[in-house]
This record gives sequence, C-alpha cells and structure tokens, in this order.
Amino acid sequence: MVLKSIPVEELNTIVFAIRGSQTFMDWAVNYNSAPHSPEKFLDDPSNLCHAGFLYVAKKMIKPVAERLKVLLQENPARSNCSLLITGHSAGGAVAALLYGHMMSTKINSELNYLTSFFKRVHCVTFGAPPVTLYPLKKPDDKRHRKSLFYGFINEGDPIPRADKSVLKSLLKLYASPAPVAVSNIASTITSMSKPNLRDPSQSSPPKTKSKYGFAQRLSRPSKSSLQTNTSSSTSSTLPAWPIPACTLSPAGRLVVLRQRVGSRVEDDIEAVTVDDEMLRKVVYGDLLKHQMAVYKKRIENVAVRAVTANGC
Repeated sequence: MVLKSIPVEELNTIVFAIRGSQTFMDWAVNYNSAPHSPEKFLDDPSNLCHAGFLYVAKKMIKPVAERLKVLLQENPARSNCSLLITGHSAGGAVAALLYGHMMSTKINSELNYLTSFFKRVHCVTFGAPPVTLYPLKKPDDKRHRKSLFYGFINEGDPIPRADKSVLKSLLKLYASPAPVAVSNIASTITSMSKPNLRDPSQSSPPKTKSKYGFAQRLSRPSKSSLQTNTSSSTSSTLPAWPIPACTLSPAGRLVVLRQRVGSRVEDDIEAVTVDDEMLRKVVYGDLLKHQMAVYKKRIENVAVRAVTANGC
C-alpha cells in the first residue's frame, strides 16, 4: 500500500490518502479474506476483520504516526486542523480500519494517542470492499459527534460486495450461458400459431341467454386482476440468480451514487443512503463503475448540484 499525506492549510485539514490495489502483492492481500480477530487493534475483538487488510493496517500504524508527528512539529497550529483519512478500493478498506483504530478508547498505540491532537478525525472511502463482520461506525460520544465517516458506492460497482462467496457466484454467473426468458407475447403467439383441431362447439364458450333473450356477453376482467396476472406471469418468466450470503460488511455510513430515478441523463446523479442489510440484497457486476475516475466525476456532479440550482 502507498500512503500520501497532504496538508491543506486553507481548509485546516490534513489529508491521508491510501492507494488501492496496484501490484500482484496487493491482490494477494485482497484475496486473504479469512476473518481474523482485531485484538489490540479495535475495541471489539469479536468484530472479525478481513485478514489481509487488517495486516496492512497494523503495519501502517507506525509510519502514519511518524508522519503525523512530523506535520505537527512543522506547524504546531495544525493541532487545530481536522484529519481526513481516505482511500479507494482496498485503500478505502485500510483507511476505515485505521479510522476505527484511532477512534478506539480501549486501545493504546502511538497512532491512537494522536487522535486528541486534531480537532476532528474523518474518514471517507470510495468503492471499498467489505472489511469487518459488523459494520464499523463512528463513535456516539459527544467529542466525535461532528466527525464524518462515509463509504461511497457507485451503483453497479461489485467491489463493495466483494466477499469471497459473492465473487465466486459472479464468476459462475459470467461463465453460465445466458438464460432464456419466455415472454407473455411469445407464448401467446406460439399458442395462436398452433392449429386448432378441436370441435368448434367444444372450444367456443357456452352461450347463456339473459332474461331478455339476448346472448350474454363475456365479462371483462378487472384492472386489478390484469395487473396481478401480468406481474405474476412476468415474475415467473424472468430469470433468477440466488444471492449468496456475505460474511463481511462495508464500513461507514453507506451512500450509493446512482442515476436519478426517471432521468435519462447519465450525469444526473443522486446520492442515496442505504444500510448494510439493504446492500446485502443486491449484487452488482459492472467493473467499469469501480474506476476512480467514475467516482470522481459522480462526486463532483453531486457537489455541484448541492451548491447550485440543479447544477446550473
């Protein structure tokens, strides 16, 4: 992992950015996802962590602490600054673990000790994979009530759900032939094209006369019954793929970036908060949505819309 620190004096913020996977060794760390206890790293040792990311986060405690000490010694006024830990992909997972370590109250380390030297400590991740058994959250105490802990997810990005079981399921899905769904129209046309060899008297509906002597017309189905029949038949013909259970959870307050509902403009993006339980019900499969450039573009669109009148 590569770490970069940037003091942004005009914003009273020190930014620590952790790069995502770049080399074969990085991917080897990502694959080592066996849950491991974060004893002496997080307050809750039962909140098992991704073994690879936990190993990297522990190794980064000393260099991060040393760099922060240098920045504070260079300019003591930086003790009034906020610290922002951020990262994309695997870098986001490590950033979340480091944030959780700095927020710990039962752990003592050279990095955890520096938490009180900053006005606030924030963590913002982009496309980070699942990292802990239970979702990491910011502390509820009064001191950290203004701290930010967000995990941004592009709709379509499979990495935030990249648990080993989910990845295996996706690979199996990609390798499987495309399922064929028989639509209602196709089945209707097929039935109409078949020759009707039955006796017309048997196929025609029974004719009953009303009290006025006229043949009774067939009653039209109600609108509700049509909707019920259509929805049930459609759901029965659509192909389905089982969603496997995910062991680990992504960290922070989850925010999904997606195209605004009802809009046909691709850059018309909205940010929607979701919880871990809701995210477990979906599986994404568009790796192009995981690119850092896509996250940057969408975040900028949301930011411009937030400070202007619909982005104008």
